[in-house]
This record gives sequence, structure tokens and C-alpha cells, in this order.
Amino acid sequence: MKSLTKFVLASIGAFLALSLPAHAQGTCPKGRELVNTLINSINAIPGDPNKTKAYAIIYWKRATYQVFDEPEIMSQISRCTYPAGSCGLEADYSGTRFNKLVEYKNALTSFKNGNTSVEPRQPIDAPFPDDGMLEWAEGVLGCTTSEPAPAAPQQAAPDPEWVGYDAARQAGGDQFYQWWRKNFEMRSTTDAFELCRTFGSSSYECSLVAEWTYLNSGRNPYTGGTTQTFNGTYSDQDRGYNAGYEGTVPKPTYTPPTSNEPRCYDQGDGTEKCFYD
Repeated sequence: MKSLTKFVLASIGAFLALSLPAHAQGTCPKGRELVNTLINSINAIPGDPNKTKAYAIIYWKRATYQVFDEPEIMSQISRCTYPAGSCGLEADYSGTRFNKLVEYKNALTSFKNGNTSVEPRQPIDAPFPDDGMLEWAEGVLGCTTSEPAPAAPQQAAPDPEWVGYDAARQAGGDQFYQWWRKNFEMRSTTDAFELCRTFGSSSYECSLVAEWTYLNSGRNPYTGGTTQTFNGTYSDQDRGYNAGYEGTVPKPTYTPPTSNEPRCYDQGDGTEKCFYD
């Protein structure tokens, strides 16, 4: 009865194992995890020879030329020579990168045993396992050595206040005029004076810098004072852009006094300097 129960339970377990969905393929181990896993697989009793060889092949893929400094791991990989056609190789593997590794491993063993006096050179054309070997190892372990593509960095959404500003500032002309009429703003002093450097000090674009300065500081950029009303080059009336090309605002003209009165000049700090003829 007990044997029958065990048989039934084993059958149910096998059925569930077959009916369960396969786990998503993960990334094969690497770094210290791979080294520890490979060591444990080599030392396991009785162990799984195919898994040990698969881990060794993955190590070869990860370590590239460093695998030639690990005789024990090369020995594990070289076991793919038997039986013929194992580990994803053709029965005749001559000319493969795997064959280069086996030849080097055998020559190194012969040198260390004193059978030859010349230490062999590491193969320079066998940095990776053959494609068939790598596919076989990934299939045995149910993992992939391909790294997931890095997630694209998320760019911050543009500040809606400045959408279109840079393009308008670079284009100048009607495009910047429309921006200015809508926003009456420039992002920085550097941006503002770049308009003057780009379009010229007498351009309409540069005249908007003077307006921007006055709106932000309350100081007339041409007189330095705050008592005069700034005479901009546009009016609040809706008019075409071409009408705006009136040049920069002229500086106020000086009218000499009609009597022997002192002449006074605003020094820009709220004080005046006066003198007589």
C-alpha cells in the first residue's frame, strides 16, 4: 500500500512539474557568484557533469583571456571532447576556438610535467567559446549571457513657461517678436544680450533688451534714471512686425537753459550734479 501511495504521489508530482509554466529565462551568473557556483559544481558529489561544463563555458565567456590562467577550468571545458559532438560542437571540432583551448591546455600540462622546455603561448584568437558551445551551455543552465538593454534615461519635461523660447531667440525677427508680445520675458541677461550680439546693437531685437531691462528693473537703460517714462519702440496697439523696426530709442536731447540757471545732470543714483556756465 505504501509503495502504491509513493507511486501515486510521484506521478502527481511529475504531472504538476510538466504542467507548471516555465520560468522566465534569467541572466547567467557572473562575477563572484559564477566563481562560487562553478567551484560548488566541480566539488559536488555525484554532481552533474553537463552543468559543470556549462558553468565552465560561461566562465570562459565572462573571463575571456583570463580562462587560460585557470588550468582546472580549462580541464573542465576540455571534457567536451568526449563523447564526440557534445557541448554543442560538431564531431570534428578542428579549427574551432575550443580546439585552440584544448591544444593550449595540453601543451601547458606537458610543460608543467617537464616533458617540454618551452612554455606555450596563450592563443590570441580564442577569447570566447564557440557560438554552439555557448548556446548549449545557456540551454543546460536555462539562462542567458546577454545583458538586458539599459533603460533609456528619462528626460525631464520642458518647462511650459519657456517652450519655444530658445527657437524664437535664435530665429529673431517676427518669431521672437511674437514670443515677446506674448510673454514680455527673457530667461537671463546672457540670453538678452546675446540678441544684441547676434542681430546688432541697432536691431529691433536688441531694442527689446532695453524694454526687458526697464520692465525688470524700472530703470530706463538710456538715462539710468527712474523718473522718465520709457519710450519703447512698440505700442500696445496691434500692428505688423515690420512697423516695429524703428531702431533703438533715441537718447533724450539736451536743451541748454535760457537764463543763467544751473545745469543739472542726473547721476543715475537719485542725485544730481549741477554747475553754472
